[in-house]
Amino acid sequence: MNPTDAPDECVRGVAHGGEVKVVAARTTATIAELIRRHDAGPIGAMAIARVGTAAALLAAGLKDRQQVAVQVNGDGPVGEVYAIADVSGRLRLAIHGPHAEAPDGKLKLGPAIGRGRLSIVRKLAEDEPPYRGVVELVDGEIGSDVAEALMVSEQVHSAVGVGEKLGPEGLIAAGGFLIQALPGASEATLKSIEARVGVLPPLGELLAEGQTPVEILEWLVDDLTVLARTHVHHECPCSREQFARYLIGLGVAEIESLIETNEITEVSCHFCGDHYQFDREQMRALRYGAQHMN
Repeated sequence: MNPTDAPDECVRGVAHGGEVKVVAARTTATIAELIRRHDAGPIGAMAIARVGTAAALLAAGLKDRQQVAVQVNGDGPVGEVYAIADVSGRLRLAIHGPHAEAPDGKLKLGPAIGRGRLSIVRKLAEDEPPYRGVVELVDGEIGSDVAEALMVSEQVHSAVGVGEKLGPEGLIAAGGFLIQALPGASEATLKSIEARVGVLPPLGELLAEGQTPVEILEWLVDDLTVLARTHVHHECPCSREQFARYLIGLGVAEIESLIETNEITEVSCHFCGDHYQFDREQMRALRYGAQHMN
């Protein structure tokens, strides 16, 4: 099997005698599916790879039914990128400008993201509002932006790397790592990790060569203990019923306008690109539902 055809996975563990917690992920197949669904060009593919991988890494430490989102809002042509992931490895993503081109013509993500903000949004309980940490973008390359968000919002020293390798036919590899200091971590340990991160070859190259998430962590830390492995995959919860409820929520007047102007009303999911069609008879049924809403 080609190394880049290996299943996507997220590996979580501890290292340096429990001084740091670590996560690494190979997300190649999942990111390739998202790129296909959004018909993204090279710059869009880079944004999808990095923001999507970052969300998968952050989700590794969650509990059941919890979610984390990474939201990037820049003033560049990429616009908003919004990825949602959970501890089961489910990942979905929306992007405003999948066909964006870099302003300077170079294949570099930062200028295409531009200036703006990155948010990490954690939904930890269904009956509680989400917790949101927001920072100004550092460079728009995503890894350093996520590390800054974790430092500002959670006061946790973190090393974050997300990367990809693109070829003439599209994505070759994608993945990343997240290393976070635990209480009591020594200065020597943190400096050792920082030095190793500084000389780590490009992540996309390592993954394309067949390096596994565990092997990448072994580049970066000592005394690695793997605690869990999760299969990362694309999954979107959208459904025809969900969009029917959305249309009902538009109200009677808007539904009547759609019936008059469209033989077929089509709605699309921003996350997965799936299309749902409703003919006039079905729209009249939805109008009836809107008329009898409480």
